[in-house]
Amino acid sequence: MSKEKVKAHEKDYGNTIVNDFKTSLWERRRAESTIDNYCRVAVSFIKYAHIDTKEEMTLLTKSIVRNFVDCLINNAYEDDKKYTVESANNKIAGLNQLLAFYGLEELKEKALYCHRKTFIEDSEILTDVDVSNILAESKRSNFILYLSLRAMAQMGLRVSEIQFITVESLNRGYIVVLNKGGARKVPLPSDLIKELRAYCEEKGITSGPIISVRKGVAVSRSTIGKLMKKLAEKLGIDVKKAHPHSLRHNFVGSRIMQK
Repeated sequence: MSKEKVKAHEKDYGNTIVNDFKTSLWERRRAESTIDNYCRVAVSFIKYAHIDTKEEMTLLTKSIVRNFVDCLINNAYEDDKKYTVESANNKIAGLNQLLAFYGLEELKEKALYCHRKTFIEDSEILTDVDVSNILAESKRSNFILYLSLRAMAQMGLRVSEIQFITVESLNRGYIVVLNKGGARKVPLPSDLIKELRAYCEEKGITSGPIISVRKGVAVSRSTIGKLMKKLAEKLGIDVKKAHPHSLRHNFVGSRIMQK
């Protein structure tokens, strides 16, 4: 029997400093992927700074934090892993959250400057035909993947928000997405409700999350990304635009065109 993947908020990161930080992130309803990313950089930082206790956190200086960030930028730690500006900024954000949690706001570092495009080329977005073909192929080969992709394409969801599609939400006609301390309602399309009800009946699902690989465990973003690229390659679609977020771009683009 395969070992079930432990959720980030249930992990033991091997240090009370990080575990307490993890709990605070969970209580603030941060996504599992965010909790894991932030805790990983926290582990790297306390290892770099040679910190073992909460008391030693109070001895941190701006220079230690700055040197860590410089090392991060220059790929001088963690076996010379290479990070994009976006990845480095994500790690800096995690570090800043750790410092804030321990009352060290004055030590927080600024994010790196990153020039962002103000628009997305049409060639970078999945077309409606692309999406239809990907959904049709995934329905034949991997039904859980199909339901995940359809929910993202039809509702504009992120991968982390698929978990909020529950048996209870089918009766309401909408899901309630809890993210970053807030909540929003997202309508469930009637045709998707019908297909989800049939799936629940077939699998004997009577409560809780519907789209999961195991009870309560949703398909991960990385898995969906890899499977999307395989489908795209098989269908002759540019693999560069075959990623979960491209479905949100398609959803937004379609909504704009309808107005």
